Amino acid sequence: MTNAPDITEAPDATRTLRVSRNFTVPIERLFAAWTDPAQARQWMGPRNVSCRIDRWDFQEGGNYEMVLVSPDNKEHAAHGVFGTIDPPNRLTMSWTWQHEGEMQGIETFLDLKFIATAEDASELQLVHTMLPTSEMAENHSGGWHGALVCLEEYLAE
Repeated sequence: MTNAPDITEAPDATRTLRVSRNFTVPIERLFAAWTDPAQARQWMGPRNVSCRIDRWDFQEGGNYEMVLVSPDNKEHAAHGVFGTIDPPNRLTMSWTWQHEGEMQGIETFLDLKFIATAEDASELQLVHTMLPTSEMAENHSGGWHGALVCLEEYLAE
């Protein structure tokens, strides 16, 4: 995987988005930024979007709910269930948007792999599956790109 997003169509006509990004932090720090709600709310979402976490039961089978708030105060809530939790290597979770729109109620899935590339460097491989249309996959590609830029800035602080 490269830093450029890759979108492929599955036999069931859903789309899979693959994004990878390198970070200059140890793998444990990268994993914690995703899994600690106090950290996740500091960077989750594209620039100028704030994140509120309303529920975070971080265990396999536990539920989460987060709300991304746009600059015009529109709320975009997502919820899901944590699947595999394998610190600091892997995290899987379902992702369902609750706000009104085409994605409302459609369950998609995230598979996050954290790879140590050096003592103080790591790579995130994000795979978002079951996106129903090309447009939605492109929108999520832009959203994840923006969020990962914010993550990189957060980790640099």
